[in-house]
Amino acid sequence: MKIDVKNPNLIRWALTVLVVATVVPMYFLSSSYPFTYTSRKQTIAQLDERHQKLSQELERARLLVRNLERVEQEYAILHEQWKVAATLLPDENEMPDLLRKVTAAGQQSGVEFEVFRPKQMVNQGFYSDNPVEVRVNGGYHQTGVFLSRLANLNRIVNVSGLKMQAADNQKDSPYTVRTDMLLTAYTQGQGNTSPTEAVDAGGTRALQAKASADGKAKATPAGTAVSSVTGGKAKEIAQAAKATDTKGGR
Repeated sequence: MKIDVKNPNLIRWALTVLVVATVVPMYFLSSSYPFTYTSRKQTIAQLDERHQKLSQELERARLLVRNLERVEQEYAILHEQWKVAATLLPDENEMPDLLRKVTAAGQQSGVEFEVFRPKQMVNQGFYSDNPVEVRVNGGYHQTGVFLSRLANLNRIVNVSGLKMQAADNQKDSPYTVRTDMLLTAYTQGQGNTSPTEAVDAGGTRALQAKASADGKAKATPAGTAVSSVTGGKAKEIAQAAKATDTKGGR
């Protein structure tokens, strides 16, 4: 069958088909384009946010890897410090013996105990505070010697709240000074947990400070000074005790 391309009817039909085939798709595409763009824009924003989060996590991971050696060294140092500190902390069963050493230090120094009152133990995690309220009567020199002996015990004994005043009835008593203080001994906590396993970082720093202070006290000859844990006034008393003889201290 031969098609007459010059036939007007055929030409109109062909043009109609061409117009419909062109216009209809353009109409549907133009009407759905805004929705398609919005959806893709949201997807792009979500992917961008996710990309930023992953980039931050990756950077943190890289920092951890770079600092791994330093962290391992700090961990090893902390563990060694704990081992040293643990040797300075008796367990609870040794506490009575430590208190006997404290009273013996007072008797050897020439002071008289008026008050010796153990208080409630305070659990600090891997160590415990064992406070004792103390009042002693003696001369200035004897009190200084007592504080110095406390500083040189083989266990950590912290002295706080030091308050000195003239003793009562000095005419009828050989003692001229009455001293109130709070002694705090430290014992190992439940399970003897090391600071590398402890949750309480503040407690870790506190124990390290106590161990460091006690170490300084051990390096000081007996009777010359008191460790920093006893406070500045106690140090002055101990120094004065060295400068005076026993009779002059009363």
